[in-house]
Amino acid sequence: MKLVKIVILVFSFIFCSDALTQEYIDLVKIDYAYAPASQFENSTESTTLQVINGDFTYPIKINDDLNLLTGVSFENFYASFDPNRKEESIFGITAKLGVNITHNDKWSGTYMLLPKISSDLENISNRDFQLGGIILMKYTKSDHFNYKFGVYANNELFGPLIVPVFGFYYINPSEKFEAKVLAPLALDLNYSFTNSARIGLNFNGQIRTYDLSVPGGSESDRYLQKASNDLYAYFQYEMKNGLNFQVSIGRAIGRSYRIYNEKISFALPLAKFGDDRTQLNNDFSDSWIFKVGVFYRYKYEKSNNQ
Repeated sequence: MKLVKIVILVFSFIFCSDALTQEYIDLVKIDYAYAPASQFENSTESTTLQVINGDFTYPIKINDDLNLLTGVSFENFYASFDPNRKEESIFGITAKLGVNITHNDKWSGTYMLLPKISSDLENISNRDFQLGGIILMKYTKSDHFNYKFGVYANNELFGPLIVPVFGFYYINPSEKFEAKVLAPLALDLNYSFTNSARIGLNFNGQIRTYDLSVPGGSESDRYLQKASNDLYAYFQYEMKNGLNFQVSIGRAIGRSYRIYNEKISFALPLAKFGDDRTQLNNDFSDSWIFKVGVFYRYKYEKSNNQ
C-alpha cells in the first residue's frame, strides 16, 4: 500500500525522548475523557464527545549509547460531527519504531517512524494508512536540565505540514517540581507535595486527519481534520507498586472537528497556504473536559540511562 501521509503524534515522541532523560518510564497508559454536550453553530442540536487513549512503550537497551524504542498507541473518539449526521467512532492505531542514540556526553537524538491507521475503519483502503517521521535532538546542560529541538513533517490528508519544535526538560534538585515543554505542542508542569501525591498543569495542541469512507451525498475523498488545544489541571496519586491514578479537569480552547474533501498547498503550525477549502459540516462549541487515567510507572537509577 502507498504510505504517503505523515502523522502528528505528539505524546508518542515526547514520551520516548523523555523516557531516556528522566528517572522513570511510563510503560502502559490508559485514559478516558468526557466532554459534556456542546452546541453546534447555527443550530439547537448538540453533541457529547468521548475519547479513549491507550499507550504501550517498550524500550530495548542495546548498549550504553543505543536504545531501540518500540510500542503502540491507540485512540478512539466518539461524537456527532454535524447536526445532520449520526454519531461516529474514529480511530487511530500507531506503531512506534525508533532509536535513541547518545552521540556524546552532551548530545543525543531520537529518530522515529510512526506507521498508523487513521480512519473510521470502514472500507479500509490506502487512504487509511499514514507514515510519520520525527527527529528530536537533545542537549544535556546538567543532570537537572536539557534542551530539545527538532522537526516533523506531515503529508496529512489536507496536504504537507511542517512543524519545528523547541523545548526543555527540568527537574529541581529536590525533585519536587518538574517541567516538560515542547512548544508549540505540549506542556506539563507538576509539583509533588508528598511522596505519593502531586498536582499539575498540562496543555496539548494537535492537528490530525482521519479518512471518512462512509458516503455523504456527493462528497468524495472526505476526511475529518481534528484541531484541539486542551488545558488541564490534574491530581495524581502513586501507589507503591508503580500504579498511578490521575484525575483531570480541563477546557477545550479553539477546538474543531471539520470535514473537508479538498487539499491545501502546505501548512505551518500557525498558517495554512492555499487554503480555499469549503467546510462540509458545522463546528460545535468548546466545553469543559473531565478525564481519568491510570498508568504503570517503572523507576530506575538515573545513572543507568545517561
